Amino acid sequence: AMVAGIGYAVGFADEVKGAMNDFEASTGIAEAAANGFEDAMLRIYNNNFGENMDDIAASMATVAQTSGEVDPTKIEELTQNALMLRDTFGFDIQEQMRAVNMLMDQFGLSGEEAFNLIAQGAQNGLDKNGDLLDSINEYSVQFAKVGLDADDMFAIMEKGAETGAFNLDKVGDAIKEMSIRVV
Repeated sequence: AMVAGIGYAVGFADEVKGAMNDFEASTGIAEAAANGFEDAMLRIYNNNFGENMDDIAASMATVAQTSGEVDPTKIEELTQNALMLRDTFGFDIQEQMRAVNMLMDQFGLSGEEAFNLIAQGAQNGLDKNGDLLDSINEYSVQFAKVGLDADDMFAIMEKGAETGAFNLDKVGDAIKEMSIRVV
């Protein structure tokens, strides 16, 4: 049993090292382990997110590349949220990060607030046609342009979906047309 335990520990250490090497190569962050990224990866793993260390490293790399974030703590937080949405709703991590970045840029939200809104929107049926993330990316600018905030955007999309809009694109187009006329 002791030999098996030692073998597992060595194998796990090799998996972590390999995953860190992949993370460093894909992000260009030299000495990522020394800068706290390995600890962040291990915390994500210990919190039961991700399929394995390679999955976590790839997810962290995608988050780092798309967010421009370099703080390991922020990357850890964003990655955990992205993995949670991926595992719960099947959202692609890169697409999530585009939507999260759009919400942060247009409405001044934190990453956590943006992920929470996306999760609540999905829970409330806004992704029934698979267009929630695309609609956020395409129409956030239009909602912000007329002075609406992120909560307003999601409330309008939800009301549109409840009252018979075929998909969120129709609701977003209506706001876009309104914003053109208002401006």
